[in-house]
Amino acid sequence: MLVTGPPDNGRDEYLEVALPELQKHGKIGYHHVFDYMKKIAPSCGVSSLKRENVFDVPRAKIYEIRNKAFSQIIEKIEDSSNNIEIVSTPCVFKAPIRGDYYDGIVEGLTIEIMKSLNPNLLMFFIDDLLKVRTRVNEDSQKSKLDRKLKDLAEWRELSLKIAQDYAHARVLQAKAKSVFLGFIIFAKQHPTSTFVDLLLGKKPRIYLSYHITGQSDFKDVQRFMNKLKTSFVCIDPYAIKDWQIVNAYDKAIGENKKEVIMKTEETDGKITTDRLSLKETQEAIDLIRSQIVERDFEIIANVHATVVYHRSETPSYGVMVEVFHSANVVLRPVYVLYPFKVRLSPFFEHYIKPGNMVQGEKVLRMEDALVRKLRKEYKNWSTGPYT
Repeated sequence: MLVTGPPDNGRDEYLEVALPELQKHGKIGYHHVFDYMKKIAPSCGVSSLKRENVFDVPRAKIYEIRNKAFSQIIEKIEDSSNNIEIVSTPCVFKAPIRGDYYDGIVEGLTIEIMKSLNPNLLMFFIDDLLKVRTRVNEDSQKSKLDRKLKDLAEWRELSLKIAQDYAHARVLQAKAKSVFLGFIIFAKQHPTSTFVDLLLGKKPRIYLSYHITGQSDFKDVQRFMNKLKTSFVCIDPYAIKDWQIVNAYDKAIGENKKEVIMKTEETDGKITTDRLSLKETQEAIDLIRSQIVERDFEIIANVHATVVYHRSETPSYGVMVEVFHSANVVLRPVYVLYPFKVRLSPFFEHYIKPGNMVQGEKVLRMEDALVRKLRKEYKNWSTGPYT
């Protein structure tokens, strides 16, 4: 399994917490690529490779060290008797533009390296852009790098394209050979139990679609999600809070404010406040909005089914498009929980298979009924590669 993504997204910190839980299920190998590079560097003429001096080393030499590190990792994996092997490295690094780093880009991964690793699961690991921005701003080693919101969004986009190119190539190969559900965009705010379930591969994956815009209380969604998790890997689109940037920006525009203010409730109940200039947010907002759509579509394509918790009588553009994409584009079954007497729009119902909607007023009973239905029918879900 390969865990990658843009740097400074908390990937390795998350893995440190998740690994002990994963080790309860078997022998786990963990390969942090930069640790290998530090050990290999002296044999390549670099006496001491550290995070602080890595970009003082010529890029060609860094690539030589990187390639030898991956070769060593691949050899270890081939000789391993572990149940699961995890390789962790960023897709792309940003370097200060100097020396032969004339474009400021250093590839942590290439398509060729990923082909050599041949992971059965490629996880693209991300965190909220605001949290990444805070980490980068607090890191003195990155003080010379562009670290505005737009730069971080572009960095994420560049990394994602590398991972997607490999994953989509695997899809084309899989069409004539076997199934492929081995690529997932995974947000840091997911609990480690979800990460463990993904790696174990014993539970089908579900994308949970629900109203986000204009909503502040998600307790009912969380309750339903907890019920689903007993039998399914539940991917939550709101585990990435980039929507908050969009909503806060729209609010600032509507109120003619020059500052964008975002308040976030953390898992420990504390409220954090982030402030951005309107100009900085405006430069990034179009890319952030497009990434929300692209990310959710990519996740939907790599799960087994979409489940809609339609907790509002009013329609949601996002939910509607996700239903259409699931049913018509990637051919995933769609199930709906709709806790109201009045029927949904015929345009919405057009994409729902008869019998796949649970409707009524007793929400808790409806949740339980839908979970039972999913447990009964998941064996019939398609696991083939999408078109």
